[in-house]
Amino acid sequence: MNRCDAMTGRAGSDMRRSALITMLSSILSIVLFVLACGPSPASALNTQEEINTVRVYKKISVATVLITSAYASTHHVNQEMGKGIGSGVLIDDQGLIVTNAHVVQGAAKLTVMLHDGTRLPAQMIGSDMVYDVALLRVAIPKGKYPHAQLGNSDKLEVGQKVIAIGHPFGLGYAMSTGIISGFGKLLETKQEVFQDRIIQTTTPINPGNSGGPLVDSDDRVIGINTAILLGAQNIGFAIPINTVKSVMADLQTYGRVIRPWLGVKGKFVTEELRTLIALPMVDGLLVQDVEEGSPAARIGLEAGELDVAIEGEPWVLGGDILVSINGQDLRTISHYTKTLQGLKADQAVELRVFRDGDYRTINLTLGERPMPPLPQQRPKTDVPPLIPQMLPYSQF
Repeated sequence: MNRCDAMTGRAGSDMRRSALITMLSSILSIVLFVLACGPSPASALNTQEEINTVRVYKKISVATVLITSAYASTHHVNQEMGKGIGSGVLIDDQGLIVTNAHVVQGAAKLTVMLHDGTRLPAQMIGSDMVYDVALLRVAIPKGKYPHAQLGNSDKLEVGQKVIAIGHPFGLGYAMSTGIISGFGKLLETKQEVFQDRIIQTTTPINPGNSGGPLVDSDDRVIGINTAILLGAQNIGFAIPINTVKSVMADLQTYGRVIRPWLGVKGKFVTEELRTLIALPMVDGLLVQDVEEGSPAARIGLEAGELDVAIEGEPWVLGGDILVSINGQDLRTISHYTKTLQGLKADQAVELRVFRDGDYRTINLTLGERPMPPLPQQRPKTDVPPLIPQMLPYSQF
């Protein structure tokens, strides 16, 4: 190769190197321009949804309180009191607090800690173990402490974002988020039977969260956190705030909820039951238990005695079927709930009952539903009730 060829080769190599450098420089300039003009890592986190979630937390957390319950020992006079913890939420500017009944029921002493660390003794206004709702009051200057606004739980939708605020394990204010994953109609617990729509959420709740607010994206309280599902992950339940509203007047006036009482427990007859069982069946509430001393017991309503399992579900057959009350059919849970809401204690009613293949009409006067017994022992920390399953089971 002569000198001219060598020079030509070096020149070509230099040109390619120069072109490569120019291209890399252009790419680097574009990258730097995009980084300079695009969002910074810090601002990328501040989506509108996150900004609103932070806003809701700041607004509702200042109305959320820590409740400490002290329980006197029944064994030794000088023994130290047991303690429980839970959450609650201020709902007016005069110190009215909503929480769970299981957080405060049976306590010898109640103390509330406000968001600024102020600790005050709390007065029990009323409680209801059926809906697991309690009202407390603390003496605070009117208007000094912010309170939460109550929403409308009848307008909730599955998939809607919700926020739970409380004091899990008493470790301080904490927030968790999730969505409404469904609605339960009736939930049987060890103590009672909820008879209203229960909000089911994916929002994690822990001991200490019970009684705290469940909030929507408009910072409205739409439920009170109350329970978790045994053996599941992130399946929690909250009492709809409209249910709370429905009992507030009774709780403030009488300290309890006055409910009509017939004294029967049972399940609604299903199409599967009518198909599989060779017994006379009609639509209605199949009576499986009659409470001792109840109006139902006094007029001779009969409970079933034949225990069977149908497709894995337990039934007690052979009892009366309650078909209607005052002409209102009891074919489904919805019919039952609607009818129950229109009845009062000490009201005279007409029952239509199906027994041994015949219809009968029975007149009676409803009583007032007795208060459920208090738990024999109290835990040292609040643990939400563990609900085993949803059941088409009713108590009246």
